[in-house]
Amino acid sequence: MGRRSRIGWHDDGALVWTWGLTLIVSSVGLLLLGAAAVLWAARTPAEVAAGDDGFIFPAMFGAVALFVAVAGRITTANALRHANSRLPQVPHQLGVTPRIGRRRRSLRRRSGLAYLCMAVTAGGLAGAALVNWGEQPRIGSLLELALAAGGGAGCYLAGPAARFIVTPEDLRIETALRRTSVPRHLLGEFSRRGVEIRLDLTNGDHVQFRVDSPLLDPRGSRYRTNGRTQARTVERIVAMLRDVPPADSTDSRVVTAPRRAMIALAVVAGLVPVAALAAMSTLSRR
Repeated sequence: MGRRSRIGWHDDGALVWTWGLTLIVSSVGLLLLGAAAVLWAARTPAEVAAGDDGFIFPAMFGAVALFVAVAGRITTANALRHANSRLPQVPHQLGVTPRIGRRRRSLRRRSGLAYLCMAVTAGGLAGAALVNWGEQPRIGSLLELALAAGGGAGCYLAGPAARFIVTPEDLRIETALRRTSVPRHLLGEFSRRGVEIRLDLTNGDHVQFRVDSPLLDPRGSRYRTNGRTQARTVERIVAMLRDVPPADSTDSRVVTAPRRAMIALAVVAGLVPVAALAAMSTLSRR
């Protein structure tokens, strides 16, 4: 991973946005935006009346160049900062008298994009239904509300439905549809595996899990880095393990079980929009 070269590549093949490269690309973007502003201001009344939009293309490419440069630099800075940092490790209290502490702590998966999609999808459709409640057929508003509920449930499953729970007996890693319970005395070391975290167990096995929403990589996660999210998530899991004293247990079974309530929610979230769209299609043909 290069730090000083003008063009370099991260270990995952993504471009390294050095300060020099960022300055060059962002300067080009600002120049294009400036040229677009000059073209817009220099339009004659006849060109305005004719709908002359020659300034649109430089404005569009300038905005894209500026956004890519700034976002790329932020991504590179986070990747370089956490590239060689070691994740916090499981606290072991062997031989220490158990202290009185909390009996349970939980942490939801970092899901900012999922919350945003939930607000846009569920909030937008529900808002449209309520705003037009008296101006459109009642069935149309109800169908929009159904789509809002289905979309909101889908975003919830792709984000905050996943969580990490620490109890005196185990660490529970809950994805949208299943739960993996790992006894506390089997917890080994945390390490990075791409955009996921790998937890090695003392019995030679391991568990891998996501720390953020799959909505972040619809085209795959090859060029995406999330070192900061990985570090902060593991830090909070380790803090929970410190806050919740372990219980004496000899159970060495790693148990994986379905989350039936979430599976039922996923089925409903899939069926409701389909039924709503089918009903809309039927009504539009009448």
